[in-house]
Amino acid sequence: MIVLMFIIAAAAMAGCGTADVHKKVFNDEKSPNMKTLAASGDVSYLATKRAVLSQNFRIEKEDAQVSSFTAAKYFEDGKDSIVLTINVNIIAAGKDTSTIYASAVQHVEKVRVKTDRALLGLLPVGSEATKVNQEERTVEDLEFYSKLFAAIDKELKILNSGK
Repeated sequence: MIVLMFIIAAAAMAGCGTADVHKKVFNDEKSPNMKTLAASGDVSYLATKRAVLSQNFRIEKEDAQVSSFTAAKYFEDGKDSIVLTINVNIIAAGKDTSTIYASAVQHVEKVRVKTDRALLGLLPVGSEATKVNQEERTVEDLEFYSKLFAAIDKELKILNSGK
């Protein structure tokens, strides 16, 4: 009984120390990471995929049946790697209308090198490098999403001119 009360008290105290991030969502009526297009879901999906691939992103995961994919682009900054990941979902809203929902996350991975030493710590005998996820944040930059949707519009015009 005492152990149970201790667990309940610890859980209650742990809950007090967390940030109230849930208060930061669903506040905006117009989100910068969504856009409705006058194109079918299939055409919007193809245009979005072409726009992302044209910027040297690599498709990491894809589910064409539900018009969804995840793409990543890798940047090197010294010993650090910065990974920009875009998640895209496209929902058809009629025969010639669809909405694109895109969200991006930036990860910073640091390279940590552990050197093994022998002979009183004077002689290095090997090392092991590992990547550690240092930072992760959601991209909320309006300019980023504006450029993404401009690239999608450009691809959409190219696809429509080929008809």
